[in-house]
Amino acid sequence: MADFNQNTLLSLIHAGVITYKDAAALKRKALRIQKKAAKAARHETCIELVRDAFQELTSEGSPTQHRAVWNKVGRLDFERDEVLNALKALRDAGEAQTYKLSNNNFQVFWAQVVPEVTEDENGEAVIPGVDEV
Repeated sequence: MADFNQNTLLSLIHAGVITYKDAAALKRKALRIQKKAAKAARHETCIELVRDAFQELTSEGSPTQHRAVWNKVGRLDFERDEVLNALKALRDAGEAQTYKLSNNNFQVFWAQVVPEVTEDENGEAVIPGVDEV
């Protein structure tokens, strides 16, 4: 969204179309819309960076924890919750899975999703989407 045009507002006020109160409300609404768009763009950027870091950290099949991903993405660049929400978005999209070894929330592990392996009529292992021709 472009910057709010002050001259347009003044001309509408002078023409009697809107009041100063209406103009102030429009400015507040425009600021809210701009902040919301910036937050959504930042979230998408964070998801992409977290996806890359997550793929790299779990490339050999080993799980990782939130802090390792956060360190890889940049602790000064993104807040803890931003990285956690990005990991949750990856999990919701089916790109990651979580598991706990105990009830302790500090022991949540993030891993790549293991493909489902089934057997065909010959008893051979088949991974759907990979072994299909």
